Amino acid sequence: MTITQVYVSGIRAEGELQYQARNGSSTRWSPLAMQQSPLDRACGVHALLVGLAIVTHAPRSSLENLAEASRGPWRAFWELARGIYFEGSAAKDLQRCAGALENVSTREVRTQTPDKLYRVCLAAIEAGGVPLLDLDGPAIAHWTVVLGVESRAGKPSALLCLDPSVGAPWAAFTNARFDLTPDRKPARGKPLHSYRDTDGRIKQAHGYSVLLVMPKQQPP
Repeated sequence: MTITQVYVSGIRAEGELQYQARNGSSTRWSPLAMQQSPLDRACGVHALLVGLAIVTHAPRSSLENLAEASRGPWRAFWELARGIYFEGSAAKDLQRCAGALENVSTREVRTQTPDKLYRVCLAAIEAGGVPLLDLDGPAIAHWTVVLGVESRAGKPSALLCLDPSVGAPWAAFTNARFDLTPDRKPARGKPLHSYRDTDGRIKQAHGYSVLLVMPKQQPP
């Protein structure tokens, strides 16, 4: 069986998972994972920061020192983000946060089938973007970052994720996967899919909404 995986550009996993960060004219590989605290409900903010790091190549220091920023776009970002840090976030909240930055755009896409979800994520990745997956299920309400997509024998099989609630992967791009083949169908509603992480947790969830973090097209 042929397994094909496609990942976002500008990352590497030669040990620590890293992205290409820019500071002025210099470029360096910097740690990508942004793990949330067990006390907060900031999975959306952390997922968004990972997407922004990849798309904008922001220095890691800008992401880590948000609360200390005194002015500029990152200060505006933090003013919006801190209001949802312990409350949880919907797509519109994350879009408002991303709107503080000039070189990025966001778009929420709702899909009805796993195949369309796969196609939307693949298209975003190939266009230089990063999809954020909104998971919802009986025991989960969570944002995760889609760093890659997987197909087996030409059929969509999984979204390959970097979960902000899980420890950073080592020598690997991801620490979680969302299976596109439904695990079971409840008596009512849409089928549930398995979401597994490297901490050994398995949750049943829907995943038909994604927030696409994309580089903003510059006028000619």
